[in-house]
Amino acid sequence: MMNQSEEIILNEEKEPQILQIIPAQPGWEAVWGDIEEPEKGEPGYFSEAVVCWALVEGSDGHRFVTALMPDLESSELKMTPEQGNFLGYGNPSYTPNWMKLASKRRTEKKSRKA
Repeated sequence: MMNQSEEIILNEEKEPQILQIIPAQPGWEAVWGDIEEPEKGEPGYFSEAVVCWALVEGSDGHRFVTALMPDLESSELKMTPEQGNFLGYGNPSYTPNWMKLASKRRTEKKSRKA
């Protein structure tokens, strides 16, 4: 029989656990599209340098690889939020048309709202 505090601990969702980290090759970046339509002459996306890759285990036991980037405010590494306006990863030998992808994502979101 469990006491109440043990039940609370079991019911809380665990934070993702980093199992392994490996360095990223120079030039890797994570890219997000701007949510709003950019001003004329602006690219409509932004990127951050990837410093390493992490093998992560989620609270459900699912394992995945994600990028870690420096958080300039805390000087710690942060995981990539691969959701919402996240467009993908690029490096010098793989650079999609981020401007086009960001524009397409904004158009898709507008059409879903309508």
